[in-house]
Amino acid sequence: MHAFLTATARRRAATVFRFSAVGAAVGACLGWLIFLLDGGAVEPHILRAAITGTLTGLGVGVGEEVFFFGRRRWQGYRLVTTVRIIAFASWILTVLVSVNGLLRTGADGLPQGALAYLTGSTFVRDAAAALIVATMATAYLEVRRLHNAGEIRRFLLGRYRVPVEEERVFLFADLVGSTALAEALGPRVYSAFISDCFRDVSEAILAWKGQVYQYVGDEIVVSWPADRGLRNGTAVRCFLQMQRDLADRADAYRAEYGHAPRFRAGIHAGPVVTTWVGLAKIELAFHGDALNTAARILALCKPHDAHLLVSTPTLERMDLPAHITATSVGSTELQGRREVIDLSRINST
Repeated sequence: MHAFLTATARRRAATVFRFSAVGAAVGACLGWLIFLLDGGAVEPHILRAAITGTLTGLGVGVGEEVFFFGRRRWQGYRLVTTVRIIAFASWILTVLVSVNGLLRTGADGLPQGALAYLTGSTFVRDAAAALIVATMATAYLEVRRLHNAGEIRRFLLGRYRVPVEEERVFLFADLVGSTALAEALGPRVYSAFISDCFRDVSEAILAWKGQVYQYVGDEIVVSWPADRGLRNGTAVRCFLQMQRDLADRADAYRAEYGHAPRFRAGIHAGPVVTTWVGLAKIELAFHGDALNTAARILALCKPHDAHLLVSTPTLERMDLPAHITATSVGSTELQGRREVIDLSRINST
């Protein structure tokens, strides 16, 4: 079954599972706290809270990954955020009523148990807690989008406080024909166009576990640790899915902006030094020649009439699927440098 799922479907399923697992763990901890407040036997408190947390995480995960993903978060943001809070709080209350109706001591069946819970002394407290949890969870789920997955954890644990040498894969992608398009659309509409493009390629980046390093004008820089970015041609397949996702929305872009976007990209792997920089604003930075090389490979896409160029040494380390083929374009001198590098054009889309 796993083989038939797309990268996007696998990512969404894994994310929903993580929501459920986290919900179960948090629920069990809250059950322990409720036991300390209410007394009684500890096991029913923890069991009830763990089941509630699992179902709550499942509902929130499905909501985040199916109903409130991508552009939906930006179309009427305040309204959508309010709807999310109300929906999540309502779901938590539904789970609480159902679970307590089934497990409540002395209840004679679900309806009677649910009624006893609704009229009990703890319902008002639980309802207020559900609203608070839904509000805080929604705020957290928004704030986490300011960072790559795992970045906050690495920062808090001190990872990269001291510079670390490592090998990474970099994908530099920019919008084809951006200068003429910016002049035609004007700054405000062009900004909306670019923002939509970056949002629409985000699913592919998340699906292939890329980390967005920078957005620079019409350019996006994505990075992977070398083992992840090279395995199964991850970096290449990520870009190809980015292109497919934009192509799937081409008609919508033409209707709204009069133009369907396309990106071109350069990929290169090499050593860098990774560290946190800054103090007024702290961010994770990569220092090394690999970034400059990837940027210059991107610049060669237009003269080579290629939508994706990969340094041949990097490509040789990738295990690409059979439907993705590459053609060598020979050795090329990188702009502004004496270095000569072998490049390959990716043919499959």
